Amino acid sequence: MSALARLLVALLFVLVACDRPSNPETIPPPKSKVTEQLGPGDVLEVRVADQEELTGEYQVSDDGTIRFPWIGSLQVQGKTQRQIAEEIESELADGWLNQPQVAVRVIDRQNREVSVLGQVKEPGSYPYKERLTLVQAISLAGGMNPLAQSKRVKLIRETEAGRQTFEIDVTKIVEEGSQDLTLEPGDIVFVPESPI
Repeated sequence: MSALARLLVALLFVLVACDRPSNPETIPPPKSKVTEQLGPGDVLEVRVADQEELTGEYQVSDDGTIRFPWIGSLQVQGKTQRQIAEEIESELADGWLNQPQVAVRVIDRQNREVSVLGQVKEPGSYPYKERLTLVQAISLAGGMNPLAQSKRVKLIRETEAGRQTFEIDVTKIVEEGSQDLTLEPGDIVFVPESPI
């Protein structure tokens, strides 16, 4: 085999390898872990053991704080639920309660959306929910229409390396039971049109 023939075979191999759909395990995580940290508009449920007057729902304001009884303004933006619970416990133990026990749970997230576009019945943006998968997002958009090319669905995600596009074969997930892909807030799913 001549050097030119070997080069052409190698080039063909690279092109075919690049055209393969992405494996969900090889898709990098999003730029930031917004699913763990809180931001404006999120609603928290704070439970303080044996203190009904302190237990309730609190919405994160535009400045990233909540107003908590006895404590006042408490910065929660960018913190995890566990960090907030520990901070409230510390504040309440400082002259208010003896060994307070606090649990924090997110009950609503704001400004977290996933977009589903292209050949779906109801393209648009949909509220993000924890553990939302690619197939579930397509279902939220009414499913694929008859023109959809389900073997080449695109996922566009902001990663540490910048905006990246991944190609996913949805038929392998639906028909063959392959692992579904968990989406993140800000992800864009694009279902292309099948060539006729």
